[in-house]
Amino acid sequence: MGSIEMEARCYGVRFEADGADLFVELHAQDTLNRQQVLERVVAILEDRHGMAVSQNELGAMTRVVHSDGSTLLAWLSISGNSIRQSLDDEGLDEILTCLAFLAFPPVVETSAICTDGKVTPLN
Repeated sequence: MGSIEMEARCYGVRFEADGADLFVELHAQDTLNRQQVLERVVAILEDRHGMAVSQNELGAMTRVVHSDGSTLLAWLSISGNSIRQSLDDEGLDEILTCLAFLAFPPVVETSAICTDGKVTPLN
């Protein structure tokens, strides 16, 4: 019996802050709702099994690995500037604090990106 390979979905969370935005990108095989995405981000940030900085044409991003192998990317973007900057432990803790205590900044956006590039907001 052959298994059907599900395509990973890309979920994004943006935290709007004064002068800069914090971003998290999560890839998952599952179809997740907003609450599930936020819970999974919290779980990965609480159990940082490994961290590395990835560099590409968009800038630097922090890759965080959970002990179960799931990963997320996190970065900072100064308002008006599209270049990404990696986050250190302090920056990741700031995201975790917002999520864990539900003390969200004024605007939190969650979205899913389909393979065709279409972005869908999550409720």
